[in-house]
Amino acid sequence: MDLYAKIYYFYEKIEIKIFRLLLLFGFSAFITFSFLNHLFPKIPVFLFSIILMLEVFLEFKIAKMRPRVQVAETKNPLDSFTLSILGIFLTKNKTADIIKELLKSPQIVFMLEKSGISAKEIQFPEIDKKELADYALELVKTLKGKYVTTMDLFAAYILLTEDKTKLLFSKKLKKEEMVHILYWARTGFDTEENPKPVKVNFTGEGLAEGWVFGWTIETKKYMVDLTPQALSRKPMFLGREEELSQTIEALYKGTSAILVGEPGSGKESVIEALAYESFSGNLKGNLYHQKFFQLMVDAFLAGTTGQGDLQERLDLLIAEISHAGNVIVYIPNFEVILGGSTFAMDLSGALIPYLEKGMLRVVGTVTPGIYKKYVEPRNTLLDVFEIVKFSEPDKDLTLLMLFKKAFLLENKFNVSLTYQAVIASFEFASKYAKEKVLPGAAVSLLEDTAETVKLSGKKTVEEQDILTQVERKTNIPVGQPKAEEKKLLLNLENEIHKRLVDQEEAVSAISESLRRLRTGIEVSKKPVSFLFLGPTGVGKTEAAKALSAIYFKSESAMLRFDMSEYKGEEGIKRLLGSTPGEANEKGEIEKVYDNPFSLVLLDEFEKADPKILDLFLQVLDDGRLTDNKGKTISFANAIIIATSNAGSEFIREEIQKGLVIDKSFKTNLLDYLQKQGIFKPELLNRFDEIVAFKPLGEKEVVQIIQLMLVQVQKTLKDKDIEVNFDDKIIAKIVTEGFDKEFGARPLKRFIQDNIEDLIAQKMLKDEIKRGDKITVSVDSSNSISLVKI
Repeated sequence: MDLYAKIYYFYEKIEIKIFRLLLLFGFSAFITFSFLNHLFPKIPVFLFSIILMLEVFLEFKIAKMRPRVQVAETKNPLDSFTLSILGIFLTKNKTADIIKELLKSPQIVFMLEKSGISAKEIQFPEIDKKELADYALELVKTLKGKYVTTMDLFAAYILLTEDKTKLLFSKKLKKEEMVHILYWARTGFDTEENPKPVKVNFTGEGLAEGWVFGWTIETKKYMVDLTPQALSRKPMFLGREEELSQTIEALYKGTSAILVGEPGSGKESVIEALAYESFSGNLKGNLYHQKFFQLMVDAFLAGTTGQGDLQERLDLLIAEISHAGNVIVYIPNFEVILGGSTFAMDLSGALIPYLEKGMLRVVGTVTPGIYKKYVEPRNTLLDVFEIVKFSEPDKDLTLLMLFKKAFLLENKFNVSLTYQAVIASFEFASKYAKEKVLPGAAVSLLEDTAETVKLSGKKTVEEQDILTQVERKTNIPVGQPKAEEKKLLLNLENEIHKRLVDQEEAVSAISESLRRLRTGIEVSKKPVSFLFLGPTGVGKTEAAKALSAIYFKSESAMLRFDMSEYKGEEGIKRLLGSTPGEANEKGEIEKVYDNPFSLVLLDEFEKADPKILDLFLQVLDDGRLTDNKGKTISFANAIIIATSNAGSEFIREEIQKGLVIDKSFKTNLLDYLQKQGIFKPELLNRFDEIVAFKPLGEKEVVQIIQLMLVQVQKTLKDKDIEVNFDDKIIAKIVTEGFDKEFGARPLKRFIQDNIEDLIAQKMLKDEIKRGDKITVSVDSSNSISLVKI
């Protein structure tokens, strides 16, 4: 093996390759010229034959040689080196020379490109060859590879020399990310580890082979043949081999299968892979050269006036498919034939006899929510269908899927995807394609960004392109905060206090949580959530409005849910929408789906139905809620603020005793709420922060009045009228407008009824005009007066 490796390395040198080509061309030209002139030069022909035999031996014997043992069994790393790297490793004495030689390889150029490293930036500190070989071996074992390749040795060198060169650090790459890039390179350049055998492969049916199957004239009225689509592009089902195998086994047994997974989980890819592999002849037995037809339910049900018409149409269809012998029916959104659509027609009873007899094979797809609602309760369905579940893959498997898909996208759009772009697509996929899960959501983000970059004339898709695409579609800020947002986050307390008086604990809790979230210190799939407790009119709702206006740029970005309106089954339906088969009424929770980056205000939280509160356990825990149609609504990008008057008297009484709101105070408050049975302990524990709002004192009331009067001043200033308020009027508003039971809420009404209305009347009588300056005060009879200055 060592000798062959050295020979292979020598013959693969570029100058030797050129010499070999010239030699072959020269001999070919000479012999051709001789034959044309009726000459037969024996020695040149003999030499040419020897050269050809050497070339064949090199190409089909030496080049196809595999290492002696796989890495899992080897004791000597060199025994697991591929031919390409072994020749270089044995020929070069210094590791620096080995790496310089590797830089000429396309797979190493690929790794540098994805890392954002240029060849000129590579430093060549010398390290021990044995240490390099051993580390490369460990890398391959980590990646569960078979042999050590050129890519493994290069990655090992970069990682071993990182402490000296800081090359990865300068590119903002961690060592484990270099391993990911190695994984990507191995995926795209797998022939070094697994040389493809030379064989002739015939794909598809033979001449007139389709004649042995029956006609499908009736079938094609209601179905679409998926086979041409699958054949036009070889489907990628990397990472779903187990699910594909389960589906194949079910169909081999003559049974049918239901694939259960969220959109984007890979169900459709498995269907396309089945169609491709079957029609190509790679599956044997009763899956050899089968066609997959997708049922168009709308077309199938159209024109039927009753169950009789439907049964007749179904009988004709099944008879034709059964006679044809080469059709497997694919039904996406399988619930549509179980009554879960606007047609509200359940066809399962008509289908099951045919499925039981093996006259028909079906592959359907549903989401987990739909499965639990429509499939799981029906034992007759479970008897004739094999259930194949598609769980969301972990990070490593998802990245492997994305690396594989990246090659296809690069070819499709003629762009290059950087490693950081692929990682960003993984991290922000859930924000971008909220209707899908991984890997489909990340693929959608990568594909859309690649198309945008291509249209812009660029050739490389970088991390910032991914972030820009997410922000453009969702309006969700991603990535590191920009200068303007940094300034806002650092001064958030001051900005909120421009609208909210006192309540320091609430303002600090909100500001600190947002800073942790946007700087990446706090990473969670669940939303940031607060429970505001306190008497009426102390600023709970105003705090939410202030945050919405300041951080979300508008109070309209606040989605307000009056929880007292959600009572009983009707309340649940109002929140979650109608169930399949009923009139298509969207639930109010749809607002969050349409506006994922928003502030969600759950007002009067304690008044909601206990079943509604139980639903929000899930929201606060994992950031999602499923509506009655089975659609998952993500709250991950929202901020949830629940307000409640629960414990108001407790707070008021404790404050009157002179206690301050601290950790001990909050502990006693939570104990009180649980003893009173107002909230379950598990619900209270789900909130990131529970904030107690203290009752307002006279000082706070004066400050609130001043803030309200500033708004009146701003409104009149727009009409070129200047208005001022003296201390007398403020004292009157405090005395007559403030109510301890309702807090600051009556203040605004008092100002509207007694000051704004008075000014409006004066304006209508032309007693106050543009350019006027007035002072609002109180006269000797304690009546409000307007005095022109």
